[in-house]
Amino acid sequence: MRPLACITLFAIFNYAICARILGLFPHPGRSHHMVFESLLQKLPERGHHVTVASFFPLKSPPANYTDVSFEGITKIGLETIDLNCYENPEFILRIPIIGRIYKQIIDFNPLWESALSVCSKAIDWPPLKEALSKEYDVVLVENFNSDCMIGLLHVYQIKAPVVAMLSSNLLPWSHERIGAPDNPSYVPLITTTFTSRMTFLERMENTFLKLYLNLFYQQKIQMKERAMIEKHYGVKIPELNELAKNISLMLTNTHHAFNGVRPLVPGLVEVGGMHFNPTKKVIPEFIEKFLNESEHGVIIFSFGSLIKTATMPKYKEEIFINALSKLKQRVIWKFEHSAEEGTLVGNILKVKWLPQYELLHHKKVVAFIAHGGLLGMTEAVSAGKPMVVIPFYGDQPNNGASAESVGFAKVISYMDLTEESLSEALQFVLSAETRLNARRVSKMWHDRESAPLDTAIYWVERVIRWGHAGKLHSVSRDMPFYEYLLLDVLAVYALIVLAIIMIIYFLLIRIFYLFIKETKQKVH
Repeated sequence: MRPLACITLFAIFNYAICARILGLFPHPGRSHHMVFESLLQKLPERGHHVTVASFFPLKSPPANYTDVSFEGITKIGLETIDLNCYENPEFILRIPIIGRIYKQIIDFNPLWESALSVCSKAIDWPPLKEALSKEYDVVLVENFNSDCMIGLLHVYQIKAPVVAMLSSNLLPWSHERIGAPDNPSYVPLITTTFTSRMTFLERMENTFLKLYLNLFYQQKIQMKERAMIEKHYGVKIPELNELAKNISLMLTNTHHAFNGVRPLVPGLVEVGGMHFNPTKKVIPEFIEKFLNESEHGVIIFSFGSLIKTATMPKYKEEIFINALSKLKQRVIWKFEHSAEEGTLVGNILKVKWLPQYELLHHKKVVAFIAHGGLLGMTEAVSAGKPMVVIPFYGDQPNNGASAESVGFAKVISYMDLTEESLSEALQFVLSAETRLNARRVSKMWHDRESAPLDTAIYWVERVIRWGHAGKLHSVSRDMPFYEYLLLDVLAVYALIVLAIIMIIYFLLIRIFYLFIKETKQKVH
């Protein structure tokens, strides 16, 4: 029960304090959860009581913070991708357009499998069931590859407003939940390499993938998760696609200066960069020394938390070493098989781990070689550092295309990587023009009314203050598709036009027959 003082203050100031907040984050990817951690830890400082169900419980949780651990349900997503799997790709992947479409489709398969595996265990996870049996003022739910938690909220009759949170740009099934426009003629899918200006063929591909993935998500995830929940609890629940439309707010880890302009509604808020933690990590002394002794600056090379660069084939490693060794700049490479204090090879320092955010903001760092993950790219944008982007899967190709379109990155293919292509890309990002563009985009990215974390906190607390009454979505999310697309209106207009044409036709026929009749009478 809330303290009396809290209730009194809430009544007097109508302000969101001492709220009971539930966070549900069922995805085992570490990089995803990093986006949400700063917000989840900041909310208790604001006086809220926060309960978080995730795979990543805090080692030292703050006061008013309760962890519900999913540890043990499935394997954690950390340094799990072996780069050898990108060798000898299927023939179909080499076919233009078809190979690109096929890859985007199969890249979703591991996400489907992970979602169903986690849901099948989470629905009977005692700590989660206990947490769901309590009352809350607002619920934060990750919007990614599963709606299992949305279904459980309905089963446990939790009526609190829901805030959907994305660690990426909007997914194909995200827009309709808040009523945001999602016209595939200028809104590229998160997995494509397209920007808002697409060719005819790109628009065809973009439209097909949007329709296909939306349908596939409903059939392969939502229907199966709903069946799991109904079987386990012995109840009937609405379609998850409909329950997912009950969200009050959607926070997305993007910003238009980098990710491109997208049509928004009040309930769709960009908070790209909210994961930046004001508590900076310490740069190890040997790395600091390596940085400070560099005469021409340092390039950071990292493929993030999932991909192990140490697993790349020897010939690919030699391509990187040969191209990087020709530079006058030094290089710090996140290479998981390195010695504890790093391995020095010429101008290249290989390290097991690096404080990426802090290094990118270091005055000696001049560029970043990355895989296109949104966290790393956001950190580079924040620091104003140009990039060579080598995308692999998911949103990485689209992130790379966005960065390249605004002039501070060069995208190259890992499968087709050569020493020449890498060297050319490095020369491009190290040029004075590209470095200037990176600083310009960074300034626009920082130019906001408030810091991204403060923005996220404001909007979460606004939902707490006004609940379901403070509607932030457009009515389009509640409209049948035929009304949204004006198909009924077009049908009526078509009937009216057809009716007019028929009337004119019969009038002309009538006039024609009268004319013929009159002509015959004159002849006789």
